[in-house]
Amino acid sequence: MDKYEEFMALTSQTIGILKDMPKRSPYDMASDGMARKTAKSFTTLADALFGPTDSPRLQRESVALAEDRGLSLEYLEMVEKHAKKLQKRDVRLGRVVDGLRTISITDTQRRITDLEKTLDAAVENDNDRPRSEALLEPFWDLVESTGTGLIRPEYRTVIAIGLDDFAKVSCGKGEDVVVALSDGTTMTGAEFINAAMEGSLGDKLYVGLFHPTAGPVNLYEARFASDKLRTLAMAENLVCPWPDCNVPADRCQVHHIDAHKHGGYTKPSNLTMLCKYHNGVNDDDGPRKKRKRPSPGKPKRGRMRRHRGKVRLHTPGGKLVENTHHVSSMGAMDLI
Repeated sequence: MDKYEEFMALTSQTIGILKDMPKRSPYDMASDGMARKTAKSFTTLADALFGPTDSPRLQRESVALAEDRGLSLEYLEMVEKHAKKLQKRDVRLGRVVDGLRTISITDTQRRITDLEKTLDAAVENDNDRPRSEALLEPFWDLVESTGTGLIRPEYRTVIAIGLDDFAKVSCGKGEDVVVALSDGTTMTGAEFINAAMEGSLGDKLYVGLFHPTAGPVNLYEARFASDKLRTLAMAENLVCPWPDCNVPADRCQVHHIDAHKHGGYTKPSNLTMLCKYHNGVNDDDGPRKKRKRPSPGKPKRGRMRRHRGKVRLHTPGGKLVENTHHVSSMGAMDLI
């Protein structure tokens, strides 16, 4: 058998390879020389085929069929891609990119077409702009005129700003200051002041104290995180700190870095924000004890760890990886 034949034989063993993927992190595989995109493809498929599921019987049948036919990684990726297109009706909100976000609505053809005709009626005589641009304002006019319109709540969202920048903004000299928020967005110094003047920041200003290496400083301890502790954790990590995650802290859960069941205290330095998914796959046991066998349907992906004051993912291979999301690098610990 020559090398090509060996390669083709290996591609037919994808299911066997994927069975071993849950015990590895894509970041460890990337450090071994595998392209990160390929590594993520492996772990995504491993999750779909061997991770938690609401349909274990269908999952078992899919694995058996793929193994019986010797399907390659590329083939399985294609199946997964087309399966995702069979979406239920939903509304999807994209991540922030250069100050812009995308909303996608999937519903019945009748409802979407009725919406399209409603918007078209408002731009019948607007031939100077592309149709997609001309529909934008009528869309927002329709949203804001329906019922109560858009909700504009006070900022319970956490705003992380350094002391020097706060002094500039307070004096009206912070035109170039950009601060980050725990809803995954950013705000200019001018917008910050305008929000304060309009009363959108509420009637109280909370100040969090952070140590360069210990992280948030507070002596309060309880089993469940108080509003004060949650606010400190959000100010430190404005988005979920798991690498490549873009879920804003506003929609995250408070997570004990050292698990409470192992004696981890509910104090600022032991808390962080994790999205629901990564809070679920985080390995709370970590290196503390060796399991006799892996927990069924719960892949080992590594665990969160505080290193030199900042929260990082400690991969199963021993590497510390940070989230590179642009808002993630603007939290309280990055301002000191």
